[in-house]
Amino acid sequence: MDTISIGRPAIARRPARSLLGRLALPRVLAALWRDWTARAEQRRALAALDDRMLRDVGLNRGDVARELAKPPWRI
Repeated sequence: MDTISIGRPAIARRPARSLLGRLALPRVLAALWRDWTARAEQRRALAALDDRMLRDVGLNRGDVARELAKPPWRI
């Protein structure tokens, strides 16, 4: 009687994250942080405009209030 030798079962391995993959996440997070802080800064500048300046760009205080109520990650 012949015996069949069965090797070790195959282990499902996750592919190792490449160096590029490891560097991409911090870059993405840094870009998000820059975008969010820039957006918050722009909203503060908008709040500093007087009514005449707001009229010049076609906005009113209600528009500004709605924009200021948004969290930094919302466009």
